[in-house]
Amino acid sequence: MPAPIGLREVPKTVLDSTRWTELRAFASSDLMALTLINAPYPDPDNPTDFFWGRDSTFDDALRCYDIGRDLLNQCRRLLIERKLVATGIKPNGTREMINPTDWANLWPMFATNRATGPNQAFNDVEIHESTALETSDEKMLLNCLNWFRVQDPEALKQKKAALRHRARLEVGADLTHAVFNAAYKAALGRARGRPLK
Repeated sequence: MPAPIGLREVPKTVLDSTRWTELRAFASSDLMALTLINAPYPDPDNPTDFFWGRDSTFDDALRCYDIGRDLLNQCRRLLIERKLVATGIKPNGTREMINPTDWANLWPMFATNRATGPNQAFNDVEIHESTALETSDEKMLLNCLNWFRVQDPEALKQKKAALRHRARLEVGADLTHAVFNAAYKAALGRARGRPLK
């Protein structure tokens, strides 16, 4: 990817091509497939709503939803790990680089070429290959994400504070709350608290 590409191009050019092809089979166009990536969880009583009126089963809608989430999570992971770098236009009209740790709270909206979150929004998002050196926070984030990946699933059921303490012991004492929270959300999909039993 020598030149930047729009966010809407990422699923078919950068992400898992097999998963994109599976998702694309559910849609009549690339644009419709991009909207399916961000579609809400299907309604078991009315699965045709998921496909905007096209007849289908709940199993098809659920399969499509799962594929979309896989693609979305793959994109966010590549951005958090700084394998891809994104820039976007802020509401004030300036283009700026989107911090990799911000992707823990941002959602790529492929069909509209936007990234939105609770406190931020970017329009006209462009994706670049990562060539710059990583900052210390980005390196710490990668180390923390890797630490989460090698943990026993039962160990991850501890309280967040206990996990942070263990992570600081193994990843490094300079692990900040912000970096740990970004890694926690990216790795476990949870913002805070003990997981549900």
